[in-house]
Amino acid sequence: MTLVAQGKNARKRSVWGHNTTTTTEIVYTCPANCVAELTYLHVHNKTGNTSIHIEWYISADNYSSSYIDGKNLGAGEFVSFNDIELVLQSGDRIEITPSHAAHIDSILTVTETFVPVG
Repeated sequence: MTLVAQGKNARKRSVWGHNTTTTTEIVYTCPANCVAELTYLHVHNKTGNTSIHIEWYISADNYSSSYIDGKNLGAGEFVSFNDIELVLQSGDRIEITPSHAAHIDSILTVTETFVPVG
């Protein structure tokens, strides 16, 4: 059975995150019954000076894996991953935590493919 026959086409979407504190922001969570391929990630610091910590939380293992740890970004600086290929399963998520309060914006692009139930 194809995903098209179920009426559940794969979809490509971009997600925007915004953080002005030092709390961890969950930028994206892979939906239930879905596999998502992360192909683009961009993090921009608009103000201040901060280090960012990007984590991939793996739901099945209840484990966080550091993707970037301590990348310093001054005001106006950014980091982009244009050729990333990261496959997320249901419940997996991408989290970003700044070390100091700053205006952190993030954009990521994923292709979500819905998996048949049963």
